[in-house]
Amino acid sequence: MSNSIFVMMLALLGLGLYFYINKKWKKRESALHEFTFEMQREFAKKTQSLSSGADYYKNVQAFYEAQGFSTTKHPDFVTDFIAKKAKNIIFIRVQTPDNTQSITANSFQTFIGQTVLYAMDNPLYEAYDLQWHYVCSKMMCDQSARIFIKRYEDKLKFELIEAA
Repeated sequence: MSNSIFVMMLALLGLGLYFYINKKWKKRESALHEFTFEMQREFAKKTQSLSSGADYYKNVQAFYEAQGFSTTKHPDFVTDFIAKKAKNIIFIRVQTPDNTQSITANSFQTFIGQTVLYAMDNPLYEAYDLQWHYVCSKMMCDQSARIFIKRYEDKLKFELIEAA
């Protein structure tokens, strides 16, 4: 008799354990599905902002071409475009509307520093007047950036170009 009670208790314990694990597994699976759907929603949002960023690049390029500049994509990761007209060359850095990071003096120093090194390595640039333009759709400069712009206003410009 005690063997049958022991087997019965063991069976009930196994059955309870099975249902407990099954319930936990379903909850975990549900959380995993929710996480996957959330990732897909985030990816869809970012994909939309990437396409709006690409549209903003086109707006900036059209803005400079309307002023008579020829624009080309720049090969480094700091400068987005080079605009050229007569003896003027402008290195252009674009901050897309969906980028919420504020612009600091350090941002300008990195941008200018990289392009100065690029221009110094290329003797073709010696005959040109070089300028740097930082382009945004809204004012995002902190105090240090405003001071930096003011100090180098003959070579550095901050352009506000409206997003379409």
